[in-house]
Amino acid sequence: MKVVQSDESLIKIAFSGKIDSTSITNYELKFFALLNGIETPVILDFKEVTFISSLGIRMILMALRDVRRQGFSLKIENPSSEVENVFIMTNLGDLLVK
Repeated sequence: MKVVQSDESLIKIAFSGKIDSTSITNYELKFFALLNGIETPVILDFKEVTFISSLGIRMILMALRDVRRQGFSLKIENPSSEVENVFIMTNLGDLLVK
C-alpha cells in the first residue's frame, strides 16, 4: 500500500496483492493512520489487487464510514473483474469508479 497522490483535491492510495487475513493487520494499521483527519475525498486504486476477502470488505466499510463522517467520499478505481464482482455481490458497487 502506498500513497500515490495527496493534495487538497484528493488522497489516492494504491493497494496491491491480496487483501486477506494474512495482510489485513498490516494494511489496517497503515490505512487508518493515513485516513486519520483527512480533509479530501479518497480514491483507492485496486489495479494491483488480486483478491479481497470479507476482512478486506470490512476494512473498506469501516473506512467508508469514517470518511463519510468527515464529509468526504471514498471510491475504488481499477479493480480486476474478480474484485469488482466481489464489490457488486456485496452491494458495494456504487463505490466503483466507472
